[in-house]
Formats: sequence, C-alpha cells, structure tokens
Amino acid sequence: MPTKIKISKDMILDAAFEIVRQDGMEKLSNRELANKLKCLIRPIYYQFENVEEMQKELYTKIEQYFYKFLLDNMVEGIPKYKQVGINYIKFAQKEKKLFQTLFMSDTGLTPDAFVAKNGKDYKEIEKLIKISAKLKEEDIKDFHTKMWIFCHGIATLVANGTIKLTDNQIQDLLSYEFQALMLLEENPNNKWVLNKKGENK
Repeated sequence: MPTKIKISKDMILDAAFEIVRQDGMEKLSNRELANKLKCLIRPIYYQFENVEEMQKELYTKIEQYFYKFLLDNMVEGIPKYKQVGINYIKFAQKEKKLFQTLFMSDTGLTPDAFVAKNGKDYKEIEKLIKISAKLKEEDIKDFHTKMWIFCHGIATLVANGTIKLTDNQIQDLLSYEFQALMLLEENPNNKWVLNKKGENK
C-alpha cells in the first residue's frame, strides 16, 4: 500500500529515468512512477503542469547523462574525438533503452540541426574536432554530422545485435571513415561517379 511521503520534482525525474533506462519510454506512466516511488499518484501531478513538461525535462536529463558518458570515459593513447565515437557505440550497447529514446524516435530535425541542438554540449565536441582535424570553422558542423551518421549506423547495428564487432574493429572503422572524410575535405571534387559504360571512375 503506497504511503504518503514528500515527493520532489527531482525524485520523480530520477524515478522516470530509471524506468526508461530499464524498460523504455513506452513503459513510463504516472502509475509506474507511483509504484517506483512507493507513493500515491496525486503528488506526481503537483510537480509538473502536464505529461509533456515532465517528458521534456526527462529528455534533458537523459541527454546530460549521455554527454557525460561520452566525455568522461576517456583513456590515454586514443585521440579524444575518436573516443567520442567509441563511447557513442558503447552507450548504445550498455544503455539500449536510453539510446532508443534519444536517437531512434521522430524529431523532424535535419541531421545538422540534430547533432548541434544541444548547444553547450555540442561545443565540447567541437573543441575535440578542432584538436583532431584541421578544418575551417564553418566546416566543422558538416564534418561532424557526416561522422555522426556513420557512427550512428554502427551503434544501431551493434545495439540491436545485428552484427558483432570487436573493440579493435570499431576503432578501425571509425579511423577509416575519419580519414576518408578528411581526404574529401582536401579534395571535394573527388567523387565516385559512373561513366557511360557503367564503369567506376
């Protein structure tokens, strides 16, 4: 039987985070929150104007956790921007439900708008790109967007168990893509096209 206890907004968000982390956003409800907090449903209504407000704040909390995961789990000997990609894939492996919530839902955003929508956190990633790649300021977002799309493909395949990759294979794939994009930056007209005979050139 639920007992009457003082329920704060942070308590609700923490409980919601754990529910989504374990079972996904579709499992989140006021009833599940009340069960998790061992309280009545009514106090939950008092802390948020509506469900949309709670979900928005929860999404922000999950994003903050995600960026902390990316930037805190660094090791020596590997370029830091490369480690961002590695940690992105690790996040997809270890936090599948949170990954699905952040990156496998309809946002209506273009790719470049999506990767840079969290201004402050994106700026931290941008700093690491500047260390790893000699790019013009105006080219950084486009470069990162292309790198992110490639990395996201690997993350989704690995998280869903579609393919299995070793840590070394993941690192090699990220290195190949990084080098390919850098070559394209240096020679933007070097495009893979077909001639009239259907041969690659």
